[in-house]
Amino acid sequence: MIRRTALVVAGAVALIFAPTAAMADYNGQPYSSSVSDSTPAIGSPVTVTVTGVAPGTVVTLRVSDGQVLSATANASGVASFKVTFRAAGTFTAQAFVGGVLVSDQVLTVAAASVAVAGGALPTTGFDGLGLAAGAGALVLAGAGALVFVKRRQSPKVSG
Repeated sequence: MIRRTALVVAGAVALIFAPTAAMADYNGQPYSSSVSDSTPAIGSPVTVTVTGVAPGTVVTLRVSDGQVLSATANASGVASFKVTFRAAGTFTAQAFVGGVLVSDQVLTVAAASVAVAGGALPTTGFDGLGLAAGAGALVLAGAGALVFVKRRQSPKVSG
């Protein structure tokens, strides 16, 4: 009986303390990344920087357009990559350390802009000033006609 009680107590203690090991404060590397421009133009180089890496660690950057780059983290734990996109679209740059994804960035590459002759943009839409002036004139004419009709009607006095 004492043996059975000891086993039950041991099992209960194990069930109580087992989750605390899983919930222990994990002090993993605080990896982060940044990009110099998240909306670059086609052909413009973008710098992708990964921080929080142990110095001397090799970081691999995989871009969804097929580019794969590697860099070694410097003494400050920073690895930098220069990426140039050759097509418009939305791309993901994923940083890996030891085959484990540590950070990712989404970049939207804009299509090349079309230059307009003369350097100015074309005028679009219309100038609504004439339309607004005409509408104002009609409102004033209607108000004047209403005043004229009201004055013309004389009050009728019954007698």
